Amino acid sequence: MNKIVILPLKKADWKGRKLTFSYRTQGYYTFEVHGFAFSLCHHPLKEAREMTFEGELFEDFLEMPEAYGAYLDGTLAGVIGFSMESWNNRLRISELLVFEGFRGMGVGSALMRAALRRGEAQGARMAVLETQTCNAPAIAFYRKMGFAPIGFDLYSYSNADPARQEVRLELGVKLPRR
Repeated sequence: MNKIVILPLKKADWKGRKLTFSYRTQGYYTFEVHGFAFSLCHHPLKEAREMTFEGELFEDFLEMPEAYGAYLDGTLAGVIGFSMESWNNRLRISELLVFEGFRGMGVGSALMRAALRRGEAQGARMAVLETQTCNAPAIAFYRKMGFAPIGFDLYSYSNADPARQEVRLELGVKLPRR
């Protein structure tokens, strides 16, 4: 197994650089709302769905953005972006991308562990992130990393989010306190 090296990325080199995220999903999640109670239910798709979108590191809305890159044999294999939120003492993971050809090799887990360690070192009480209910592979990965649902927004992106199976899902994990 090749060694994954995690290094900080410089804002000057990455600010404004577009990242293309893509994934293939075999299913999606829906929120069943019953008054003030809800449940999250997985549904398989008849045909796999390919999703692509853009993002970037060091976005202006982040308070204190940082980013790391994962290198495998000297080649950049993935990136993670995150920021401390001083108002609530949480680490916000804003981007996680493992490049095609490096998925399933532990790159995402190494990046996530590095970000969580950084949050813990800064005294964050928990780490949080956002994904969409149509991104079943990401949800499975985040669950494996210890994240659990902490909230959702049925109409964050548009009024058609539930029909498109693209509801905003917030996940979080409590961090050990020093």
